[in-house]
This record gives sequence, C-alpha cells and structure tokens, in this order.
Amino acid sequence: MKFPILILLLLAAPVSFAASDLSNLQRQTNTAYEQMKQAESKASKAKKEMQIKQDNLRYYQEKVTETKKEFQAAQQASQKAEENLTAAKKRWSDYSEELYQKWHQ
Repeated sequence: MKFPILILLLLAAPVSFAASDLSNLQRQTNTAYEQMKQAESKASKAKKEMQIKQDNLRYYQEKVTETKKEFQAAQQASQKAEENLTAAKKRWSDYSEELYQKWHQ
C-alpha cells in the first residue's frame, strides 16, 4: 500500500512544482507587462515633450529671422537718417556761409 501512495506523491510533485512555476511565470509576465506599459507611457510623454520643444524651437527660429530682418531695416533707416542729417547740416552750413558772405559784402 505504501508503494502506490509513494508513486502518487511522486507523480503529484511535478504537478505541484509546475503549478508553482506557472504561478511565478504568470507573476513575472504581469510585472513585465506593467513595466512595458510604464515605459510606453514615458516614451509617449517624452515624444510629446520633444514635439513641443521642436515647435518652440521652430517658432523662436522664425522670430530670430524676423527680428534680424527688422534689425537690418532699422539699421538701413538709421543709416539713411544719418545721411539725411549730414546732408541737411551741409546745406545749412552752405546757406549760412552764403548768407554770412552776403551780409558782409
């Protein structure tokens, strides 16, 4: 009678170990799935953040280009104004000199 019980115990032991292995494997699979979902979420957030930063970069690059053009236009206007001032001072000086000469003739 002992022999059949021993055989049954030996046959049941692998099933018990298999169930334990299966339970551990299921737990590991669940943990790996949760880690994968967290990594997926982080990757998605990082991609969205990168897109926002890329959009900001493009916006500010356009603003820099626009500001450079505005600066160049202001620089040209300033140069033109300086040239006009120089010409106006010369005309005033010429007319003043001419007037002085006529008064002292």
